[in-house]
Amino acid sequence: MADPSTQQPTVFDYATGTQWRLAFNRLPKTTWFCTAANIPGITLGEAQYATPMTDMIVTGDKLTFDTLNITFIVDEELQNYRELWEWLVGIGAPKQHPQWTEALTKGDGLTTTFSAVGSDDVLTSRAAAVQKATSTEKNLYSDAALIVYNSKNIPKVNVLFKEMFPTSLSGLDYSQEATDVEYFKATATFRYLYYEFETST
Repeated sequence: MADPSTQQPTVFDYATGTQWRLAFNRLPKTTWFCTAANIPGITLGEAQYATPMTDMIVTGDKLTFDTLNITFIVDEELQNYRELWEWLVGIGAPKQHPQWTEALTKGDGLTTTFSAVGSDDVLTSRAAAVQKATSTEKNLYSDAALIVYNSKNIPKVNVLFKEMFPTSLSGLDYSQEATDVEYFKATATFRYLYYEFETST
């Protein structure tokens, strides 16, 4: 076993919260106006076994991903706000059939096929157990990437979100009483299948 005292880190600069960019495959108008985003937390479940002496806590088999939350500045024609609004409405409550059709055709066209349960790829096999959408319905989802830059403004890490979809979009409050110019900011929340890290070369 290697001596921990001899294992020196290779990176001595600290991460900052300002050197990043969020790229949506489906939301090009929103990408350039993002002012805040997060790398979601993850939680591993646990199981409890009763014994005559004391209960034993062991690792569970289910990983839970927190939501991806973003804040973005709304453009004056509401284009980026509307592209998110139309995505949500197209999924959840289309008034007319064209809204549903448009939601289907604006997606990534994801055609991922999942192997049967028991595959060597754990994420693939789990996805196979829960993912029942048809290839057409997969257009309702989109991928995204949170790109993290180092202190020299070089992209070093990509956080890749797979099969993402919006679950909420904040409202906009207009007022004639504002004395200073305040640009609208909106927040949106997303769910996704999972995310993973990719090192940029």
